[in-house]
Amino acid sequence: MRTILLQAGTLATNTVRDIIRQPVILLLTTTAVVLIGLLPSTAVFAFGEEARLVRDGALALNLVFGLLVAGAAAAATIYAEIKRGTAATVLCKPVSRSLYFISTYIGVLMVLLLFCATTLLAGLLSLRMVLPGMQTDGRIGALFLAAVSIAFGYAAISNFMFRRQFVSQAFIGLLPCLMVAFVAAAWIDPNGHAVRFGSLMAWQMVPAGILVSLAVMVLAALAVSLSTRLPPVLSTSACAAVFFLGLVSDYLLRAAAATSWWAASIYRLLPNWQDFWIVDALSGGGNIPWGYVAASAGYAGLYAVAALALGVLSFRRVEIL
Repeated sequence: MRTILLQAGTLATNTVRDIIRQPVILLLTTTAVVLIGLLPSTAVFAFGEEARLVRDGALALNLVFGLLVAGAAAAATIYAEIKRGTAATVLCKPVSRSLYFISTYIGVLMVLLLFCATTLLAGLLSLRMVLPGMQTDGRIGALFLAAVSIAFGYAAISNFMFRRQFVSQAFIGLLPCLMVAFVAAAWIDPNGHAVRFGSLMAWQMVPAGILVSLAVMVLAALAVSLSTRLPPVLSTSACAAVFFLGLVSDYLLRAAAATSWWAASIYRLLPNWQDFWIVDALSGGGNIPWGYVAASAGYAGLYAVAALALGVLSFRRVEIL
């Protein structure tokens, strides 16, 4: 058992390193963070709905870019390693295909958790920028900009002085830099005075962000499983199709499921993404119960396990040269 755990840890760590070295991962993450940071400036004419638009926009960007990052990460692991012959080299050692596949998913999941934590912090900071009267808090905006700039500055210095890869260092640096900016923003009010920590932060956004992260976890399981057979473009497109069909399944199949067995089967097989997107519950100062988050985590875990089981069966039958 210890040997299996060591092998799984090594494979997952190597997967993380391979993924965060991909420029597309940094590009997608940075784009998502910057777009979230720009949301307050685009919602100043919402006539009292600025906070809602920024919150919903940040969560939507987290979900959409999470899908893209999941597809890119899966493409950089299973499919690419099969084509390069790296998978054959690893599997020549006493490593089972099932362990290799599950460890790869764990590595992809770790990168996606970093991505979701980064975008959630960006969303909380962006929502903190919004002020009544169609105004924004310039101090929080400056902290946000400084955090992103420092992350890239650190990556440049690390690359120049220590020959560390710029892309991976920038990706890793975004989360702690945004965390420092969040802590600083949680202590000050719009006038620059000290307040009780977090008293002005929209903490009710956190469970909504966790639900979106659970949806991304399911998407990652689908992406990794599909990448055993499909090239990157097709696997990402297939994930996008499942994502779209899951969004509209209530409208297309719910009524037909009552009278048709095939409609009922498809309706139950498709993931219901609406279970992870209940931001309307936050309207009017509402909250998402943590019990609902726990139940959704159970649903996401079961669906991810089912998708990974199919992926393991598919990977066992893949010819690896």
